[in-house]
Amino acid sequence: MNNNIISAPMKKYAPPKYPTQAEAQLSPELLRKLPARWQKNAAVMAAAGLFGVITLSSCGILEPDIAGYNPQSENYLNVAPIFIHGEGTGSMGCVMVAPPVFLSEQEALAIIINMAESEGLNFNAEPPDYKATDNRHRSEQKYSWNQEKYVLGDGSVGLDLYDNKTGVAVTFISMQDAEQKFDNEWRSVTSYLPRELAELTAEDFAQQKGDINVGVFYDPGKDWDSEEYQRVRSEYNASDKDWEERMAEYEEAVKELISENLRSQVRDFIEWLQGQGVI
Repeated sequence: MNNNIISAPMKKYAPPKYPTQAEAQLSPELLRKLPARWQKNAAVMAAAGLFGVITLSSCGILEPDIAGYNPQSENYLNVAPIFIHGEGTGSMGCVMVAPPVFLSEQEALAIIINMAESEGLNFNAEPPDYKATDNRHRSEQKYSWNQEKYVLGDGSVGLDLYDNKTGVAVTFISMQDAEQKFDNEWRSVTSYLPRELAELTAEDFAQQKGDINVGVFYDPGKDWDSEEYQRVRSEYNASDKDWEERMAEYEEAVKELISENLRSQVRDFIEWLQGQGVI
């Protein structure tokens, strides 16, 4: 069967539903009506005929309209030091002597919110859109002839909680956030370094402009040398209960030890805020 298709110019067509580039330049507030995920996608903006308008971001059109976000400030973000409570390491896989126990992000944030509220902080506001993006390669000297390269997580950490009245924002680095990723290598054990990623995150935030106070917390992990952990592990190994009950008791006991270390981080941060005159 022969298909004879002849192209011909359209004599009439309906105007587009989206604003043209010329219209957007005359009325830049139109960009506010686009979904936020579109505004951040140059390809979508170009498809909508608005690519040239992206340069208007210096007028604040495409910057997040969130209280506390002020990259034009003369000040740098006031970032607290990392308060060390817990080794901040973890692993999973291979033959584990004792099962791994991590804090979930929800559990950690619940602890932080509960302690912060007792000091008058209120983390109900949307956090400013600051990102720590340090994912540079680092080295691990495993053998004298082998220097492996790795990055931690996906290299992007935002703020989790924010009090817009005091200008206090915090973020929590979980074990999953800080997975040690090697290039093109299969491993039977996965390692996590949340303390290291927390330190890199604080360094990166401290180089950004703004007028807020930032605290970075991390999953403390198990303190292998502490007397409390040694006691919990001995009880786990000596227990004659069935595996599921024994593991449940072990996980609950270890998670409480980890949670107490996180509480210590938060206490130190609150004292730092008081010393800074923030609260």
